[in-house]
Amino acid sequence: MNPLGPVAGAFCLDNHEVAAIMGPVGSAKTTAAGLRLARHAWEQRPWNGVAYTRFAVVRNTGPQLVDTTMKSFFKMFPTDNKFRRWTSTTKTALWKFPIKPGVILHSEILFRALDDEDDVANLLSLEVTGFWFNELREINTEILAHAGRRAGRYPGGDMGGCTWRGWFGDTNPWAFTSDLHDMFVVNKRPGYEFFKQPGGMDPDAENLENLEQTPETLALPYNDPRRREQGRTYYINALRDYKQHDADTFVHCKPGASRVGKPVFPSYDDNAHIRVFELLKDKDGRVPIKIGYDNTGRHPAAIIAQRTTNGQWRVRYELAGDGIGLKAHAAALRAFLTEKIPNFRIEKITCDPAGRAKGADDLDMRMVIQREFPGVQVVNARTNDIETRIDAGESVFRRMVNGEPAIIIHPDCKVTRAALTHKYQYRKLKVVGDERYTEIPDKISPWADIADALQYLLLGGGEGRVHSEGGDAEMWGKSPAIHPVPPDDATRKRDDPKRWTGRRTHEPDKRSFDPRTGSVFRG
Repeated sequence: MNPLGPVAGAFCLDNHEVAAIMGPVGSAKTTAAGLRLARHAWEQRPWNGVAYTRFAVVRNTGPQLVDTTMKSFFKMFPTDNKFRRWTSTTKTALWKFPIKPGVILHSEILFRALDDEDDVANLLSLEVTGFWFNELREINTEILAHAGRRAGRYPGGDMGGCTWRGWFGDTNPWAFTSDLHDMFVVNKRPGYEFFKQPGGMDPDAENLENLEQTPETLALPYNDPRRREQGRTYYINALRDYKQHDADTFVHCKPGASRVGKPVFPSYDDNAHIRVFELLKDKDGRVPIKIGYDNTGRHPAAIIAQRTTNGQWRVRYELAGDGIGLKAHAAALRAFLTEKIPNFRIEKITCDPAGRAKGADDLDMRMVIQREFPGVQVVNARTNDIETRIDAGESVFRRMVNGEPAIIIHPDCKVTRAALTHKYQYRKLKVVGDERYTEIPDKISPWADIADALQYLLLGGGEGRVHSEGGDAEMWGKSPAIHPVPPDDATRKRDDPKRWTGRRTHEPDKRSFDPRTGSVFRG
């Protein structure tokens, strides 16, 4: 058997109670799972000289179990000798052979499908060491939850207990909407481990040495580059045959978007744009930030980010409101920033232009934010034209800066991440014929709100071309900033009561707000 790739090898040697490996077709993830099962059997501590284990190998349907899972398993572990036996009536393989002086390995491998309720009930009544779920994305997560309670029951404490217990699975990429994506990636659960292999066209793709080989290339050493080159044709041919959605899933190893709608930002790549990072400080030790603010409606949302000197956007935090007013949300945002970024310095807040004052008696919604953040420049985005806003995001997701994506997003921004992968989308229309979608994105909170805040952030930083058409085109250049003014003494005392001395550092400031222009001017 040839060596596994780095990711498959790490999965094979892992001991987490719950683990999953995701990879493209042909990446040897099933092989890695089979070898992991054998390793757990081998490493079981013996009781009276015998290392007892029992595993259930599970597939969603009977035909899939027989035609795929069992064929792969018995190719790795043939039952053509007295040490490995097969009983077809119970679909059970029995391994029994010496593994070291004075120790016998005794392992039962039960093959089970989930065709009906009786099959599920039978599975969840087993007492086993662990489970292997082949093609994990097809398994109901409720079954996985119950399986975790059945693992570790054999051997029991009276037989020395289990050296390892739990369940693991191998799978092609699941959808972003899958509960598995939440369990292993977005809100990774304690004790869970996730292994993701490179895509089939990536330079470090795994198992190329074994794919599409000819008699001539098989005669070459395993690590000969010509074997990898030949193996690459497996994925090249797959790209020829697959539709784009299937190519992303089965070749490029990208978790798929829901087919119910079409993502607004197709250039967003969860693998490339999600990075762990921390915000940078300036020379004075402060943390400069920019904020995009969807400040209208009952679901305010804010995006907190930096833009580096080389032009890279770094989205670090988000704050989405649910059924609260802007005043309460702005106060919550200030408290959030004080907790997360004690030395923050806001460079600019860019808002939804729909919140501008419509007449002399209206209140510009920016003023609500200004009152919470005195001295900060608060502006409306230059336009609310949907084409310009989407172009601002899409152009940044497509662009590279010094070999890095022009925008990176911290995994803490879970609402933003879900919005970009699948929640912020064009809704699919129920029409006969070709697939058709709505012309504007669905407004589903909180994902649409946080996506809007991101667009305002980018517009405030100069991203996005100007469209000559659109209902808000006339807004260009007509949305002046609320100009920063020094905070009064009451604000100083609230912000830093320990350092406030009560001495006035400037003349009393009598200010008025002009809703027609959005300007703060002295009275």
